[in-house]
Amino acid sequence: MNNRPKLMIVGAFPSKDKMVFGGIVTSCKALLGSSLPKRVELELIDSTQISNPPPVLFLRLLIAIRRVVEFLIRFEAFRPDAILVFTSTGASLIEKGAMARYARLRGVPALVFPRGGRLLDDFDRSCFSRWSARFSLSRATKILCQGEQWQEFVTTKLHRAIEDAPLVRNWTATNELLEIGQNRRTRDFNSPIRLLFVGWLDRKKGVMDLLEVMARFSNTRDLVLDCVGEGNVSQLARQRVGEYGLADRVRFRGWLQGEVLVKVFRDADIFVLPSWAEGLPNAMIEAMAARLAIVATAVGNIPSVIADGDNGLLVPPKDLEALERALDRMITDVAMRNVLADHAYNFAKDQFGVETAVGKIIGIVEDVTGISARPLAFDAEFLPDDGRAK
Repeated sequence: MNNRPKLMIVGAFPSKDKMVFGGIVTSCKALLGSSLPKRVELELIDSTQISNPPPVLFLRLLIAIRRVVEFLIRFEAFRPDAILVFTSTGASLIEKGAMARYARLRGVPALVFPRGGRLLDDFDRSCFSRWSARFSLSRATKILCQGEQWQEFVTTKLHRAIEDAPLVRNWTATNELLEIGQNRRTRDFNSPIRLLFVGWLDRKKGVMDLLEVMARFSNTRDLVLDCVGEGNVSQLARQRVGEYGLADRVRFRGWLQGEVLVKVFRDADIFVLPSWAEGLPNAMIEAMAARLAIVATAVGNIPSVIADGDNGLLVPPKDLEALERALDRMITDVAMRNVLADHAYNFAKDQFGVETAVGKIIGIVEDVTGISARPLAFDAEFLPDDGRAK
């Protein structure tokens, strides 16, 4: 008899023929490759945005209504013991909040996992952000938090108990990336130093800031920059590279996945993320797992992971001079760069593995449902080194 808890997940589960990217997509894909499907009975609902930038408001509204109707039908057919809802900000937060409220109305615990940092930044200065956060999160049984800043937000702004805000860090330090980090060796820096940016090509991701700093280094440092991703400033970024005379130094790779993306992490030396706002970016965790030196902005939950001068360098957002200085330090001080990369790798290995996160999610599900989530059968792949079942 199957007595595993029935868990419905509302997340990003696009079909293989759809080229959809982003942090939630990466996280959900990792969950499906973990021990989670062996420990709970899953029902998956895809809530992936169909395009970036988003479609017009009227079309988004129609899609949201259709998705909510699908949720209601499948919820009643599946009758979950709990739901886990991934949400970003804005309209997505309201839609997912409505789903969580319905689940609670039907007596089912709702675990809501907000992603992205914009809500944290907008809460105090926007009445709409305050209303949407309270509407969407107030009825959640538990609000899963990527980092300590989210926990503080939930307890101080939403006035929830700390027990209602369990910490579940990103889980994108895959075994494949950790193997790269484990085997990385110091490179011969007679060749150019390779910088890496991974994310949406969006002004708020700081990509235009990074290109301007690259222009400042054009006559003083031997650098190349790989930009992985696309977005609403893709054309402008390429135009700016031409204006700066950086065509031989900046390579726009588009969205990559699989072995091609892994190779980019393998070949890079320094990961740069000069975002103006963030939650806890998956790409940064992936870079840490690959033992890259990290330069990032002190926004969102990044400071809860990157300690300035210990496992990376932090700079204020929109501060081009600080970004230039940090990159220059990382480029010229090889010993420091290696130490920071080593510390980043060790932190990622200890904190951001997928099975570590699955263990925490399972514990939360067991807590709210009272049902034990054990594997279907013995599987050595998901046992820790001491041989005990997780």
